[in-house]
Amino acid sequence: MNTFILLMFMCCHCELKPILAFLANRNVSSESLSSLNREASEGFLWNNTRLPQSVIPLEYDIFLHPNLTEFMFSGKVEIKCVIRETTNFIVLHSKDLVISQTTLTTIPSNEQKEVRLQMKNDTDQLFLIMEDAIPKDAEILITIVFDGILTINGDGFYLSNYVDSNFIVRYTASTLFEPIDARGAFPCFDEPALKANFSMSIVREKKFISLFNMPRVHSIPFGENLMLDTFQQSVKMSTYLVAFAVCEFEGKSKLSKSGVNITVYYAPTSQIETVDFSLDAGVTILDYFSTLFEVSYPQPNLDMIAVPNLKVEAMENWGLITYKRQYLVMPINSGFQKKHLSALVVAHEIAHQWFGNIVTMAWWDDLWLNEGLTTFMQYLGVHAFNHKLHMEEYFIEKIESMREEDSKNTRVLDQPVSVPDKRIFDRVTYSKGASIVRMVRGLLGENAFMTGINNYLNQNKYSNVVSDDLWQALSNSSEDAIDLKAVMKTWMEERAYPLVTIHRNHSEVVISQEPFILMNTTFSRTTPRWSIPIQYGILDQHGNFSRNIVLLREETAIINISGHFKLVKGNYRDDGYYRVNYDPESWKAITDQLMINHEIFSPGDRANLLNDAITFIRFQLLNLSVVMNLLNYMEKETDFLPWISAQIALQDLTPGDIKPEIKVLMQNVARKATKALELLSNQLQAQENEKEEEEEAMQSVLEKLIRSINVRTNDIPNTTLGPIID
Repeated sequence: MNTFILLMFMCCHCELKPILAFLANRNVSSESLSSLNREASEGFLWNNTRLPQSVIPLEYDIFLHPNLTEFMFSGKVEIKCVIRETTNFIVLHSKDLVISQTTLTTIPSNEQKEVRLQMKNDTDQLFLIMEDAIPKDAEILITIVFDGILTINGDGFYLSNYVDSNFIVRYTASTLFEPIDARGAFPCFDEPALKANFSMSIVREKKFISLFNMPRVHSIPFGENLMLDTFQQSVKMSTYLVAFAVCEFEGKSKLSKSGVNITVYYAPTSQIETVDFSLDAGVTILDYFSTLFEVSYPQPNLDMIAVPNLKVEAMENWGLITYKRQYLVMPINSGFQKKHLSALVVAHEIAHQWFGNIVTMAWWDDLWLNEGLTTFMQYLGVHAFNHKLHMEEYFIEKIESMREEDSKNTRVLDQPVSVPDKRIFDRVTYSKGASIVRMVRGLLGENAFMTGINNYLNQNKYSNVVSDDLWQALSNSSEDAIDLKAVMKTWMEERAYPLVTIHRNHSEVVISQEPFILMNTTFSRTTPRWSIPIQYGILDQHGNFSRNIVLLREETAIINISGHFKLVKGNYRDDGYYRVNYDPESWKAITDQLMINHEIFSPGDRANLLNDAITFIRFQLLNLSVVMNLLNYMEKETDFLPWISAQIALQDLTPGDIKPEIKVLMQNVARKATKALELLSNQLQAQENEKEEEEEAMQSVLEKLIRSINVRTNDIPNTTLGPIID
């Protein structure tokens, strides 16, 4: 039982005296603690892990008093609800909370209903059972007084600590509610579709500050050495986005062009650290997204807080984003890689203010709508912040996702979720989701895609969606009236991805598809068939590429190309989530062109050629000599994406794959990388340090690749190389 588990936990981790005081102060007797358990034996009026839709929350008014000395908190929540269906019971969530008082009042009559409680522990469901039914359309006010303990596992309302610049241990209380831990901080209807407005009051010691999703309205004394902070009511949002913190942090603020006050809160531990970079990134990216999405950021504030010991990289709480410290606070002389990663994480969380916060998935099986769209948009946000980053050339989500699907029997995007947990926050949700979105943009075109995205946001503001809502909005914006729900069906319902083969016979080009099936991959059907947006580039005799697109719905399609042309490049611009193999003559034409002028192919095109080719030799789909010839141009390669894609593919070669001929391949790559390093060094000197940070990062990638290959092929590491920058 939750109550007894809580008390046992408290007794194990705290002294007995505070526990007894805790119970005495709340007037909680042993009889009342056992009553929930006795009533549970009577059976339950609801036996579903999802909450009934008979009662809908409208507003929460939360009072919390966290005690960072005794690591406990007390509170009261008032929940205004509307009755959708006549009922004599209400089900909400509560986890590890000691409930000392519960009342239910009808509005506006103020009639108090007699309520008895029942707890279903395996689903964290708290039942409020009335003698008389409450009629449809009635409004009620549920009031619950409760106590809890600040957890130490990093979930819910939890305690963390850090050592300040004077080597003193400081404590912080903050929240991490996604997916289902708001119920551990206050009783609530803890499902994403049950959105409501939230008001908050927090008691704190004077030496602390408190933060909430919204700005503070006022602070008043509340007993000896205590203050009561009251905050503005929030916009309508899901419980997992509620956030609050009590800490001893400093803040640095900046006003965006759109009038939003952005503040970074952090614990200063060194004079040589700064939050200027992350603050500037936040300001620029927030303004950019407000313009790009044609939906204004709805709150007056956006706080970003560096939380000690945060379990996740960051969390997109509306108006109070929490981050691991290294993404907000960094040494003054930080290099390109640290800044690049910081900007990506900041952009990701700010994009969530639209995808996830303004528009939220109806249930956790559509989590990819939050994370996939946001992962794609983060690259646009970083590029807007710093055009030098050329973020389309750093999009590694597709390579990482395919790598995962090649090595594991991964799940499908449209995976039913009964009870959400941390496992759904995986590579499929983030990277495959982002890659699928990117492919759809390539199919529709930039303008139609953004029109559809903006319509999706505007049509669903402050509400909840499923995947079909996105496909419908994008279909409506399509100039060719493409039915995206039909196109995306297999992509959503099947694991893995297709292999596309391009076979040229003079002016006739045959394009075919089959599943890229590896040993660990299974499908719901024997041979799935995708609707594949095949973008292909035709290189003419004058060295110019023309872009074409065909939607391959069948197993095979034939394309006739008029005029003279040098080659056909599949997955042109690298937008597609599939691999491409060619006939031997086409591979030779591509290899020859790379040697003549590799930059005629985009970095993304070069990356998918390399990653596909190296992957193919792992599974005997391509002759090793073809790959060796393809790699010859790489001594001239100085872009990030081609090298990282080759590195990832080579890393996936297991010891059993590294036969003598594969060792030769890896040694060849190392030689090419060494020459590319020399070229980079020469370019750096010639350009008078114009791209110093970027080139240093590129050198780090190449050095790491060379060292890795040397180790795996038992060669002596090149001692002339400098230290690797991770």
